[in-house]
Amino acid sequence: MKKIFTLISIFTLAFGSLWAQHDTASGPANWKATPNPNLQDWASVSCSFFGTYEEPDGWNTANSQSCTIGSECVTQMTSGAHNGTYAAILTTLSLAGNMAPGIMTTGVIPTTTSGSITGGIAYAEHPDSIVGWFKYTPQGSDNCFATVDLFGSAANNTDTVAVASFNTAPGVSVSAWKRFSAPFKYRNSDPVANSIWLVCSSGNSTGVANSVMDVQDLAIVINNWTGVNLQSNPDVSISISPNPASGHIVVNTSGANSILSLYDISGRKVSEQKLVKNNNIIDVTSFNDGLYIYLVTDENGASVKTGKLIIQK
Repeated sequence: MKKIFTLISIFTLAFGSLWAQHDTASGPANWKATPNPNLQDWASVSCSFFGTYEEPDGWNTANSQSCTIGSECVTQMTSGAHNGTYAAILTTLSLAGNMAPGIMTTGVIPTTTSGSITGGIAYAEHPDSIVGWFKYTPQGSDNCFATVDLFGSAANNTDTVAVASFNTAPGVSVSAWKRFSAPFKYRNSDPVANSIWLVCSSGNSTGVANSVMDVQDLAIVINNWTGVNLQSNPDVSISISPNPASGHIVVNTSGANSILSLYDISGRKVSEQKLVKNNNIIDVTSFNDGLYIYLVTDENGASVKTGKLIIQK
């Protein structure tokens, strides 16, 4: 099984989902793949001779290990939350000579540094994206991230169906609460059977001490009507050039009836173009210079390819 920390190497530019609902619920009886999404529910956990610590309900952290030497990587924010009373503070610590990133996950955290996050929460949807709110104070060139893996029914989560991954840029601080989002990238059309959230204060398995991520209001997003459709032809190929573009782009697709949508960096859709098989020439001279996100969907509305497009005239 691949180590889930390899997800941090996947850089995904995100855009907000339109006309969508959050796959969350207000109480434990109805929690789905995102338990305790607003992080308002916490429990006191005993730590041997070191008293107690607070743990967010429905989530696993490394506090049970770090508390034995008097430290906690995940703590409860009691003032200044984005919404409600509480939020989570994830801190990368130096413990006994080892870096311990602040981690929250719906999987099972390994007891050794060479282990992988396992387990997860049973889930059968095909969602659009993940969203949440965060603040970040990095040390050095550190960065934070949030990911969700969707798996099939194979043992030990060996069959990844889709991944949604959000990462901050190295060394960039976010001092006020900011919304993040990241689309799911589907690798195949297999049924989904399991899910794992992973939120982390450092962008690699070691991290930089004292990098701090505040996080709250996590959710998985599903389209209101049917959820995310599966690709009718998962082998369809797409190429877009030139990139950066000035006057026009050429979209070459091996499938018919696809749609190319362009979003600006705020998540606003600025263009939608129906594609034909082979070459499609699209004029971009009317767009402002800058970074855009493109999304190609097939005739069923399923995501075929996403990426970034730079317009520079």
